[in-house]
Amino acid sequence: MTTDMKRWTPGRLLLARIIRFWREQLRIWKTVGDWTVLLYIVVPGGWILGGLWLEMLREPPAWLKALPPELALVLFVLLMFAGRLRTFLEEADVLILLQRPSWIRTLRLGGAVYTLAVQAVTTALLFTLLLPWLRLHDAFDAGGLVLWAVFTLACRLLTAAVVRLAASRLRGWKLWTADTALACALIAFYVTPVLTADGSLAVMGCCTAIAFAMWAAAIACVLRRRSGYEADLAAERQARAASADFLLSAVVEKKPVPKWKRPALFPRSGRILRSSDPGAMLAEMRIKSFARQFRHLGQVFRLLAISTFALVSVPGWLSLILAALLMMFLGSWMQREWREWMDEPFIAQFRWEEAAIRRGASLSRFWLVLPAAAWFAAVAGWQFAGWAGLLPAVPAGVGLWALINAAMMDLAVTKRRSGAGETGDAEVRETPES
Repeated sequence: MTTDMKRWTPGRLLLARIIRFWREQLRIWKTVGDWTVLLYIVVPGGWILGGLWLEMLREPPAWLKALPPELALVLFVLLMFAGRLRTFLEEADVLILLQRPSWIRTLRLGGAVYTLAVQAVTTALLFTLLLPWLRLHDAFDAGGLVLWAVFTLACRLLTAAVVRLAASRLRGWKLWTADTALACALIAFYVTPVLTADGSLAVMGCCTAIAFAMWAAAIACVLRRRSGYEADLAAERQARAASADFLLSAVVEKKPVPKWKRPALFPRSGRILRSSDPGAMLAEMRIKSFARQFRHLGQVFRLLAISTFALVSVPGWLSLILAALLMMFLGSWMQREWREWMDEPFIAQFRWEEAAIRRGASLSRFWLVLPAAAWFAAVAGWQFAGWAGLLPAVPAGVGLWALINAAMMDLAVTKRRSGAGETGDAEVRETPES
């Protein structure tokens, strides 16, 4: 090492890693656009959106006034769990800096300050973006909105810190239980002062001070602990890959990484259908595969939420028709998901008979859509005849879905010749159409 080279310090190391992180993110975003995109799309788009924001700030439209204020609270609750505590630790630090705990504490403390700055900027941007809507409600004045933003920032920081502490100490079902309990407690702590403020800012101010104090205590625990490197490294890898994952999410399907020794649903892989024919076994495989992927469950929950809002927004008689159409839509979506599942390499390597594929598609589609069909029928019955129509509508909806499922065409079954058949072998392999 030459004498004129600057001596490394914990502060310089932290600054170098922050600069390198932003350079990496900039290189990633440069892959989808250059200066022409900035000149012809980003700048004009920002100018137009800024003009619309000023127009809504001066004269709020009717649809903005109609939005319920509780929706803003839901958005901010989701924002609480959007950030992560940065530490800027790397894999080699476990070996190189293990004998220098002061360096690791400096990196963690600098990451906490960096997290504070980033989350303060993002919180201020979101509150500024929603200002034309938030100022329409009388619960908070200008000072109240500022205090609400600071309180939201404090709860975001506290959430990131306590979630990291739980991840560094617990594993498996204990971590899942702790995360669920922490999420419920943090949501209650955040929502209660906002809903009970009633123009008085004393309660929210006190809760803000408590949140910052608990965050400082959590950061002190993070600095003192000598373990938890795995949780820090996993969070840093996710932070560095967040931009790339976002850009590639629409074109590349990301396979889930197993986190538990056994799946949460059907851990023993026991039988769930009474029949033992190949079609029933194929349906069982499909039901378990679908239910074990949180990506699919998230899509189902979003569809249920949107569909429920649509059902309660139409007249009673129209909700009955809409419920049947929604069942058909979900059945068609499940059929498309079935075809994609049958094209997976593990499933496609077996020679399934046409009758088994048809029965497996019908059975799996029926049982996967059945809870949603019962829910649609219940909501439509309540919308049509009140509470008296809710219970009778459930069995009627189940019967209607059974008829729709039986009438749907099984488009997944076609004959495809195997590679040997294409070269002259007469063997035909029954697989779904891709």
